[in-house]
Amino acid sequence: MKKARLEAFSDGVFAIVITLLILNVKLPETDYEHLAEGLPGMLSSIGVYALSFLLIGMYWMFHHHTFSFIAEVDGVILWINIIFLLFISFLPFPTSMLGKYPLKELPILVYGINLILLNFMGFLGIVYLRRNKQLSTSLFTDAAFRTQMKTYFGVNLMYAACILIAFFSPLVSILLLTVLTLYLIIRSAIFVGIGKCILPDGRRDK
Repeated sequence: MKKARLEAFSDGVFAIVITLLILNVKLPETDYEHLAEGLPGMLSSIGVYALSFLLIGMYWMFHHHTFSFIAEVDGVILWINIIFLLFISFLPFPTSMLGKYPLKELPILVYGINLILLNFMGFLGIVYLRRNKQLSTSLFTDAAFRTQMKTYFGVNLMYAACILIAFFSPLVSILLLTVLTLYLIIRSAIFVGIGKCILPDGRRDK
């Protein structure tokens, strides 16, 4: 399979999933006269929708960045990518749970575990590419590999911290997850930003 075809398929999945998120945001079941009173009850659903939307957008940018390291696709990369997309496509479910029960441990647990598994598949892809350098481009340097590894370990450590904190303070856990998401978005803008991209080894992707 050509790399471009896999990228096109992945982009389609990302587009569908990010669209499905809005289906979790529903108007309160009330008449128009009491609509204004019911709108505050939607804040949790809207907030989690925005969080998941930004996370999926960030993962899409990161996916694009990772594929700049791949020259050719084999069966292993294909299936790692498909399972990665499995966890991407699952995100609307914990998003719905978290929107309905924003200050409960279980939704944060499911949401966090899904993100950890999502990152784990990305980690497997990078490790496999490292061991099969004939599939990689010249952009996949030792410095790029080390940066990717630090990112995966650091982010998954933070996701695990969010899960643990949820059992003591779900609000703090959600705030920490939001801060982490904003950090990842800023980082994505630096490494995968508009125009010339700054690569992990300091060079610019032309």
